[in-house]
Amino acid sequence: MAFSVHYKTVSRRGRLAVMPALQGVFSVHLLLMVSFLFCGCSRGDKTAETGPSEALLRIGTTMAVKQTNPVADYYYSILAMVMTHDSLVRFDEALKPVPQLAVKFASDEKAQVWTFDLNPNARWHDGRPVTSEDVKFTFEYLSKHHVSGGWVGDIIDKIEIRKHQVIFHLKKPCSRFLINAGFVVRILPRHTWEGVFDPHKTQAPRLAMGCGPYQLDDFDRSAGTLRFRVNPDYYGAVPKTRRVDFRTYGTTDLLALAMSKGQVDLYYQYAAGIPVPYVKKLSQQPHLACMTTASLGIPAVLGFNLKSPLVEALSVRKAIALAIDYQQINACLMNGKGQVPSPGLVPPAFSSHADLPPWKQDLDRSRALLASQGWNDRDKNGILETDGEVSPVLTLLVRSDLWGENQVVKLLARDLKKIGMGIKVRSADLSTYLAFLKEGAYDLVLFRTTPWGMMMHAGLGTGYFDAEMTGNLNMCRLEDGLFSALCGEILENTDHERLNTLYAQVQRYYAENLPAVALCWGRNFFPYNKAWQGFRINPLEGGLANRFSWRDLSPPPREMAEFR
Repeated sequence: MAFSVHYKTVSRRGRLAVMPALQGVFSVHLLLMVSFLFCGCSRGDKTAETGPSEALLRIGTTMAVKQTNPVADYYYSILAMVMTHDSLVRFDEALKPVPQLAVKFASDEKAQVWTFDLNPNARWHDGRPVTSEDVKFTFEYLSKHHVSGGWVGDIIDKIEIRKHQVIFHLKKPCSRFLINAGFVVRILPRHTWEGVFDPHKTQAPRLAMGCGPYQLDDFDRSAGTLRFRVNPDYYGAVPKTRRVDFRTYGTTDLLALAMSKGQVDLYYQYAAGIPVPYVKKLSQQPHLACMTTASLGIPAVLGFNLKSPLVEALSVRKAIALAIDYQQINACLMNGKGQVPSPGLVPPAFSSHADLPPWKQDLDRSRALLASQGWNDRDKNGILETDGEVSPVLTLLVRSDLWGENQVVKLLARDLKKIGMGIKVRSADLSTYLAFLKEGAYDLVLFRTTPWGMMMHAGLGTGYFDAEMTGNLNMCRLEDGLFSALCGEILENTDHERLNTLYAQVQRYYAENLPAVALCWGRNFFPYNKAWQGFRINPLEGGLANRFSWRDLSPPPREMAEFR
């Protein structure tokens, strides 16, 4: 069969716009009225005239949920974001903030006092009202009990509550509070969680309760299935699709096969589309289509442990970067559908992307840089030695659970061998990988960045590197007061023109100091059963399964049943 792909490209002049730390006067740009943006919050606009469909949307994933606890289980927290738990605000596909639990939100001119007016119609799945006390409790609970929630105490001075209003008084200005707190924190019901003193030692079913458009109906860990049913009393627009099932597959091969057979309607993997090698085969199936967009995340990044004696010198890091065949990695990861990256570490999907020259492999220059640091092949065996006659075998830390890691590792080993450097691979599952990161037990680290990761903290990936971020891993053990000061100025700034200048400085810092090197700019591909109409890509929520799709999604007509 000929290669035929049904593509929809979601873009904005070729790139998605990044929220520029919420520019301009906040009272104008952030004070959003219910009647303008908060569609469907009245009781009279609950469903389409024809009523909800009994059609079942079947979603396949390789994310294995162990327990339905949105605080303790990472993958379930992702599904909670998509299905059951609301946050104060959401971000649309253009990365603009829109109301969710908060029908209005604004800050003072310094972005140090943030006010959220809650929707009075919001209810938990057990029928109790969502209150300002719930919001205050959630932030304070996560600060005390969540391993990555320490940032709450770092930036929030106090939380003031009124009847349907929450006011955050921050210790210092934070122009990106909406993305760093308003979106990422899923609000928890106080009456369910206040007696849970250790969220990591309980698996009570009641902890899955939220106030979102779907409720958890059943979880079968052995079968790898989670079933959700629509919440008919949702305060927003009630989805037309009554039932949504997630099923976990052990491999992408099995998931792709299930899609080909019509057993799965939608592929979902947080922060990643389906690997490119599967796109052609799936697109040849008459019942499937595929949407695509340039990725806000980076599919592969090579980071340097700046505390390692082997790579602490900038010349050595630059030599390694120049040894890499980026075209080959693009072919490996993206079948050539990605782009060769630039040293600025920010994908072109961002409007603030700096137009820096792309990387180009240059082995002669790479070897010259190493020679300038005293690395030479003294015994002519093809392996370099340092001044101390130490053969530079670099420990490369990789995750064992990410698609494409093995192929990229082989390419990196091949390229570094050409300049006389060796690699010792340390492959680990996620928990062990994180432990090695904390210990600094590596010279090089292979990782990916997610759309959320590129947006968090001061934006543009700064959260992966800034030592000032308490509770987060510093991927490259970067400790530079200049970089932290640059991040701090972005967080405290609300002037759009100044922010553009600061964003450019961040990318120049990446290019000039090389804490890490992007190996490829990616595209995301999202296959789905085209009998379903209305899917929308939302990069922060991870693909086609998102709140904006639920609002617009139309179940297939009865005559399309043969494809299901």
